[in-house]
Amino acid sequence: MAEKFYVLALSIKNGFLLIMNIVKQIQVHPLVQVNLKNNLLFFQGSLGSLQINLALFDPKSQLSLQLVEKPNPILSLYGTKKQLTSLCSLLEMYMEGVTQGYMMQLEAVGVGYKMSVENGFIHFRVGLSHSISVRIPSDIKVFLPKPVILVIFGIDKQRVSQIVAQLRAIKTPEPYKGKGLRHKSEHIFRKEGKKK
Repeated sequence: MAEKFYVLALSIKNGFLLIMNIVKQIQVHPLVQVNLKNNLLFFQGSLGSLQINLALFDPKSQLSLQLVEKPNPILSLYGTKKQLTSLCSLLEMYMEGVTQGYMMQLEAVGVGYKMSVENGFIHFRVGLSHSISVRIPSDIKVFLPKPVILVIFGIDKQRVSQIVAQLRAIKTPEPYKGKGLRHKSEHIFRKEGKKK
């Protein structure tokens, strides 16, 4: 997605930069419909819809957003660089989420460690005296290609990351043998055991 920065106003007094207002333009993905109502920005795509409350990013009402739909849909944001940096990355993340979605993998490492999915619950056998069951949220899809690999899919990257972190907390990997639940690409720094 093409991004453009324009510096609009620059005020220098006694050698200090006082106010720097910037316009950032984000090109909207062709498969995404964007609607702006009051302070809510709605994203509708093939996988679902997401909304963002712009008032949370602009408590002092200094941010301005404009949706131009003439040749190609473009979101124009006007504000300070500090405001626009996180908001623009979040808007791009939402556009990618409603078109492609986000997927993360959780792996169970250890002898006898396995997971199963039944009736809207994930069951974990991870070396405890009992199995742990966790309800699958309605906005998340879970797949189990192998009993030791769990795939979590959703359209909101923050929500998918939050669910993976909560599931990983059931049995965090220990540093001596590396047993536990971990991300597929996570590297566990191993410690050396006691020597005789």
